[in-house]
Amino acid sequence: MAENIFIIKRNDTLPALQICLIDRGCLGGKEPYSLSGVTGVTFTMANNCGDYKIFAKTAQITSYSAGTIQYNWEAVDTNESGDFLGEFQLSYSDGNRMSVPQSGQINIKINKDVNPY
Repeated sequence: MAENIFIIKRNDTLPALQICLIDRGCLGGKEPYSLSGVTGVTFTMANNCGDYKIFAKTAQITSYSAGTIQYNWEAVDTNESGDFLGEFQLSYSDGNRMSVPQSGQINIKINKDVNPY
């Protein structure tokens, strides 16, 4: 099974890191995960040693009904090349929290670039 890796170049701020959450129903169906009741989303990213590069920065819900969330990069987020692990955290109005993905992490690779800016 191929590993999914989000790749971006050093100092780039596009593309945004976007995730579409899927709800696997009891009969094996796949539907968009409803984000109703979600009051906030944050994103955290650390290097392979566990040192935080991004810690609980605000992320966005781009579609409540389609279950789509995203993190918009800032220049400081991608100013170092290397391999990183990321995770979103959903906060609900009733005080509950859910990490995304629920199994493993988001593999992020920031590639070196030729442009010095």
